[in-house]
Amino acid sequence: MDDRPSLLVFAYACSPTMGSEHGAGWGVVTALQEFADLTVLTGSRHIDEIREWEQENADGGTVFVEVPDRVLGPLLRWHRIPEFLHYLFWLRKARRTASALCNTRSFDVAVHATFSAFWLPTPAVDLGLPSVWGPVGGAVTTPKPLRRLLGVAGLAQEYLDYASVRLMAALPASRRTAIGASERVLQNEETRSMLPRLARGRSRILNHALFSVVPDFPEEEDGRYALWVSPMESRKGPQLALEAIARTDERITLKMVGDGPQRRNLEEAATELGISDRVTFTGLVPREEAVRLMCGATTVLFTGLREEGGLALAEAMYAARRLVVLDHGGAGAVARSATDAQRVALIPPGPVD
Repeated sequence: MDDRPSLLVFAYACSPTMGSEHGAGWGVVTALQEFADLTVLTGSRHIDEIREWEQENADGGTVFVEVPDRVLGPLLRWHRIPEFLHYLFWLRKARRTASALCNTRSFDVAVHATFSAFWLPTPAVDLGLPSVWGPVGGAVTTPKPLRRLLGVAGLAQEYLDYASVRLMAALPASRRTAIGASERVLQNEETRSMLPRLARGRSRILNHALFSVVPDFPEEEDGRYALWVSPMESRKGPQLALEAIARTDERITLKMVGDGPQRRNLEEAATELGISDRVTFTGLVPREEAVRLMCGATTVLFTGLREEGGLALAEAMYAARRLVVLDHGGAGAVARSATDAQRVALIPPGPVD
């Protein structure tokens, strides 16, 4: 007799090939299917990759159901507001699909696994089933001593984000989710502190980065360079990595992997700091190449100013020789779980110097 539970999972962001939130969603789904049969509701963005995975790994225990959505163009991603408004429309469609599925078969638990923020609702609490909400994040803000690294535009974005989040968190649907979930899995302590008091019980900290499905790591000799891997956005703290290199021995070099709106500013900053000959901007590289660079680095830097988790950090904890991590938000929570703490330097937020 098969006594595996049957779970209905909301995983809008879920991909077997991507990193970030989509990779975390895949990691959570992979962990759940170890002990349960899953019906996973997901969006359209990565459905082709998922169907390809299904053909190669069909085991009958996990079924992905596409809830169609329009993929947003880049002009609508200037801020989280339009993207998450789009997501709220997807949730309405996902709720209708979930209700229809509940009418045709029995589920034991509803799980909301991705795009889980303390200020967003989920239909998982409205299906008459026990519900698991999370891992939930969305509460980390930039430490005050480091806000000057955001620049004028980044600081304006920070305050706009904060106001938007507080407004969304006050909506009845968001409060109903926080209070109504049977169990709450949280990314970090900052998120726990933002929940309604009635919702802070029955919660535990388990960052979604710890569900990472890690690739095979090649053996690489120490390349004698420091490495920074992330989208080049002000909230990821790339300027802090440059400031750090400028204050170290001139023999130390830095490879910066990634791209984004801050790249040109960072190249100019490297010149102004007098370290342009010590910094290499690789641009975007395939994941396999990023992993190889990680394995060859002397030290990997994680400087996220508003980091809820950090999948690259989780991978580096397996692969890198040493890590230097800003002890803030989800990155601090992930780094403190290291089994070999001697390889990890946790730096409390403070003045840049």
